[in-house]
Amino acid sequence: MPRNLSLVNAPHAIDALAQALQVRAAGGVPLIVDPRAPVDKELNVSLPDTAAWAVFTSGTTGAPKIVVRTAQSWQVAFGPLDAQLGLSPGDGLWMPVHQVSSMALFSAAWAHDSQLALVIPTTDDLGLDRAVVAHVTPQWLVHLVELLEAGTPSTIGTVLVGGDRLPAQLAKRAERLGLRVVPYVGASELSLIAWDTGNGMRAFDGVTTRIADGELWVASQQVALDVIGGTLRTEVIDGVRWATIGDRVNQTHGVLEFLGRGDEAILTAGATVVPGDVERIITAHPQVVACLVLGQPDAVLGQRVVAWFEGTPEIWQLRHWVRSRLPKAAQPVQWRRVEALPRTASGKIRRVAPEV
Repeated sequence: MPRNLSLVNAPHAIDALAQALQVRAAGGVPLIVDPRAPVDKELNVSLPDTAAWAVFTSGTTGAPKIVVRTAQSWQVAFGPLDAQLGLSPGDGLWMPVHQVSSMALFSAAWAHDSQLALVIPTTDDLGLDRAVVAHVTPQWLVHLVELLEAGTPSTIGTVLVGGDRLPAQLAKRAERLGLRVVPYVGASELSLIAWDTGNGMRAFDGVTTRIADGELWVASQQVALDVIGGTLRTEVIDGVRWATIGDRVNQTHGVLEFLGRGDEAILTAGATVVPGDVERIITAHPQVVACLVLGQPDAVLGQRVVAWFEGTPEIWQLRHWVRSRLPKAAQPVQWRRVEALPRTASGKIRRVAPEV
């Protein structure tokens, strides 16, 4: 029998995630909403009887969409995660990400099924001494590293990092503190796509990949049922359902290099520039915390390449940094320092021009 979504609207993560698990245990399909961004209480969406979870996409561009998935589509990842991260029942999983993100609800479902203790930090109790693994975004890894460098007691030994590109300097900083860093690439629609467990970014367990015209397609039990308010590109080949969200990749001996979304390309002076390529070079600078590269309208060039960045380097240093590392067309024409780039609830950088 078709069912509707059950909205969960609680201001605190621990309450929202607990309520979502209760809804799921009762056979409902929970959708955690942000109390600061009201959602129509009469959200009438008819769901198939296999639906178990619903989450908002990160919404880095445009309005967020609702991703609906089965219970199995998340459960298949829990065993490989437990094995690779060395987790046993009763171990603590530290999860600081905002409750509206798919990462948060995934972590709650993971902790519940694997009998882990979900540790959600609060202003009164950070909980670092009650966990052995952290599941964070790069932005939250910065906070964690700062806490550890300040001497905050912690029992965390491994950090699973997703949600956005992990700067190499940040990973090294965490490793110097004795943390094992396991980065992964995922998406609300596809869940875990690939991870780096020590031998490069390779397909996650149970995920099959193929590349068509530079675009990554995956076949996996983790692919979502549907995207409400949007479209999930799929195709069936020889009875296998493939899906893509438009990630451009290179692959060498099974190692995947993610280059950004194809629809984000900047056309400037007759050249095509992929923002992810430029962002990767800029964030490799040791004094850059994060950056965003977008195309902006230009009467002469069509679009000009503009870079916003968090960090301490002088702009002339960044111009010098990219000069020998990027083709001329890809070098930003304008640079803008910001205190903080706009981010989604999960910590992913929004692909919209920041107000400076």
